[in-house]
Amino acid sequence: NNDIMSKKNFLNYYKKNGYIILKVFNKNEIESLKSKIKKKATKHLKKKNWKLEKYHEHVNQNVNSKIAKNKNRFINVENSVIKKLKSNKKIKKVLDYSWSHSNFILPDQKYLIGKSKSTTLKKLRKREIQFRIVVPQKKNTLSAAPPPHVDLNAGKITNKILNGKKVMDTSSLQFTLWTPLIGFTKNYTLRVAPGSHLHNHPINRISKNNKYYKSPVFDKKYYKKFKFKRFNLSKGQCILFDGNLIHGGTNNHGNKTRVNLEFRLYNNKSINILR
Repeated sequence: NNDIMSKKNFLNYYKKNGYIILKVFNKNEIESLKSKIKKKATKHLKKKNWKLEKYHEHVNQNVNSKIAKNKNRFINVENSVIKKLKSNKKIKKVLDYSWSHSNFILPDQKYLIGKSKSTTLKKLRKREIQFRIVVPQKKNTLSAAPPPHVDLNAGKITNKILNGKKVMDTSSLQFTLWTPLIGFTKNYTLRVAPGSHLHNHPINRISKNNKYYKSPVFDKKYYKKFKFKRFNLSKGQCILFDGNLIHGGTNNHGNKTRVNLEFRLYNNKSINILR
């Protein structure tokens, strides 16, 4: 897979599968991003010497829920990190194919979780990027990765009528750059359903338990129709995927806590920015 995507036909691969694997960060940048997450978690853990990959050994349910709360679950990154995304040729090409331009913004957390319908330039300058911490499956009393879902319409579900049925509106499509910081093998990495981005997902297949999640989580019968895949990645590699691609239910089968960032790339022409 990684070979296919290093060649010129990666765009065809994206069109068919709804994701690409690409190298974005170097090892030092990965370490720097990890330390920001650790710093945020340390405030709640109240411990001095601990390792992020051993997070599951240090937290209880209460502390974990404070760290994992939607409104707290972000770090502020340097402008150099955003510049790196903006100058990445593969990201540019995929966005250009989808939007006819490649200008994206990374909205603030309140916008992402549906607490605000607009954002401002001042908020955007804070560069708030979501992180996720998933403990090993054997400790899954603490927290679990969300079940299979799409990132499209997180916070609010908009629909369109197609052949008399309500389906998800894909017109304001965004992308996610899933960036692993701890856990790079198939035991840890994101599960995706290749090609599922080409489907118009029916609104009535959203799970009744969806109130627990910000993104539209599907019922089991629906997502079982799709084949899922996981990858072995190297440090600095990321998965860029379409907002309509089904992914998730990514249990951590390793011994370390999995940590990743989720950069949400929104089409700057379809987002309400107040000056």
